[in-house]
Amino acid sequence: MTATDRTSGALHPLETASPEELRAHHGEVFRDAVRMAFEKVPYLHERLVATGISSPEDVRGLEDLAGIPITSKTDAGRAMLGLGAFPLHDAKRIFVSPGPHFYASHKRTDPAPERGKTPLALPFHAMGFRDNDIVLNTFSYHLTPGGHGIEEQLIAAGCAVIPAGPQSTDVQAQVLGKLEVTGFVGTPTFLRLLCDKADELGISTRDDWSLEVAFVTAERLTEDARAELEERTGARVRQIYGSADGLLPAYECWAAEGMHLHPDQILEVLDQETHEPAAMGEPGEVVATVANPNRPLLRFANLDRVALRDDPCPCGRTGPRIARFVGRADESTKVRGMFVYPDQIAEVMSRHPEVERWQALVRKAPDGTDDFRVNVEASDANNGLAERVAEGIRGLVRLRAVIEIVPFGTIPDDAKRMVDERD
Repeated sequence: MTATDRTSGALHPLETASPEELRAHHGEVFRDAVRMAFEKVPYLHERLVATGISSPEDVRGLEDLAGIPITSKTDAGRAMLGLGAFPLHDAKRIFVSPGPHFYASHKRTDPAPERGKTPLALPFHAMGFRDNDIVLNTFSYHLTPGGHGIEEQLIAAGCAVIPAGPQSTDVQAQVLGKLEVTGFVGTPTFLRLLCDKADELGISTRDDWSLEVAFVTAERLTEDARAELEERTGARVRQIYGSADGLLPAYECWAAEGMHLHPDQILEVLDQETHEPAAMGEPGEVVATVANPNRPLLRFANLDRVALRDDPCPCGRTGPRIARFVGRADESTKVRGMFVYPDQIAEVMSRHPEVERWQALVRKAPDGTDDFRVNVEASDANNGLAERVAEGIRGLVRLRAVIEIVPFGTIPDDAKRMVDERD
């Protein structure tokens, strides 16, 4: 069988564009995003008018970008239906994010995604996905956009999809051994769990599996974790940076030397205090502009913090890349692929007046999974307090947490509500 070329060049000319060509394209993206926001999103229309913009023609080009107000994820949540450009009853699917916030990315009447023109088309190609790959999709199909959205885009990329979701590891480990599954999408933790299950079942992840490329996201991928997964599976393991808010993903290529910025998105990295562009290599807050007619983003800040690099990439793609993910501008953090907000935990604790103080901790368990626990100081720990708090957190946050009742004085007076102790 002829080996598949998984390192061939860029899929779109803009990936290798000159700085002048990319700036000209971003000028078009900016003008289109302003027009869409002005015409289709009342919340953004009002914000534009408040800054003196009476018509989309008032915006000439990128030189006007800094004059557009930044919209934070919190602002969008307060707008109830966020930044959607159509009523939810016209949606193909409605998703839920913590808050809860409701949003949809597509109308029922939208045509099927075109080959090479989906948000993930460039990342898939850069990572090595190709026509006729069979791909195991382990992202959830429940409430969140991961499962359905990635499936549609894999199909548009010419792949066959196994809609597995994040369960039944024994069945999935066997499927990987019985079918020529060349691609995986999911979290790095779940891929490790599948490897562990295969070992338990006597299935060789190098000899019985056929994996060649793995797309992982929603969790931090350390270089040690990447090396382990590549050694165990023989696949190239690559990651993206993106969010369900509508940002276009930044993505690793075969060289894995940073994540390339999607050319159809204007991604600013701004100093959190001054809102001026952060120096190359210095951390700053992500602010994105995307001309999506269904969900235009206009200087949208999702509260993530990253640092950029602009040295040449061996793959030949040009433009800045994300060098590293620095953290969040707020107190939230991702646990097992889901954002957890301290306010959510506080809401659960408010239902239990006996709780005097609490602190959430996120650590790495010995098996590499996320250990999520909450220490609680309480005046009365009887009547199953720990179990009731755990059930409340599971219901609101959609994650299991270990609740530990600790003696008074264990949690310092000035303790943060959430501490992330992962490397």
